[in-house]
Amino acid sequence: MASPTKIKEVQSFLGFANFLRRFVANFSHMARPLHNLVKKDTPWKWDTREQEAFQSLKDAITNAPVLCHADPTKPYFLETDASGAALGSILSQQQEDGRLHPLGFLSESFKGAKQNYNPDKELLAIIRSFEYWRIFLEGTLHPITIFTDHRNLEYWKESRTFNRRHARWHLLLAGYNFQIVYRPGKQSGKPDALSRRSDHANIPPANQTMLPDPIFANVALVTPKKNSNAK
Repeated sequence: MASPTKIKEVQSFLGFANFLRRFVANFSHMARPLHNLVKKDTPWKWDTREQEAFQSLKDAITNAPVLCHADPTKPYFLETDASGAALGSILSQQQEDGRLHPLGFLSESFKGAKQNYNPDKELLAIIRSFEYWRIFLEGTLHPITIFTDHRNLEYWKESRTFNRRHARWHLLLAGYNFQIVYRPGKQSGKPDALSRRSDHANIPPANQTMLPDPIFANVALVTPKKNSNAK
């Protein structure tokens, strides 16, 4: 990841770093130079202090003990977010301390037509996560628990006529065992363009339900004993 060259890139990096702040000691102190830089009416200045803060945060969120190895015998937890500019997600599993620890992260900016995908962006965050972590998430022993703000996703609980894009998504979702849980307080993802898969089937439009009611679960029934947001 290259150093930011403008305010928006710093904001995006900080947004995604916040996903993992609970695992980074002294996160607020470490990130302070970057937070100061994005304050209103602050002129752009990328100097030694800002570069050191950026590098320290980047190192902290991409190295052990923050990141863990996947265990196919344990349930997977997926945290997703879609802001106006980007989507982001973290794949996690519960570890011995009772908390969710990340296995990896994904971030991708909305470009071109994707910027106009409302109310599709929250759903697209799930789609892209399934594609990106397909090797882990396809054919899991346990349902994948997806933490997200699914108020926008409730749009997909009704039967609708799908366009070609929605039909591709519907086919992809059918290959995964998952449940969606509403949990407030999510953070926005950082834009980081990644390749988009193109091996999707061409299905004619038809009235179908993208996310049936049973997919939406109660957060109290699936959250690990020790809250994943615990400090």
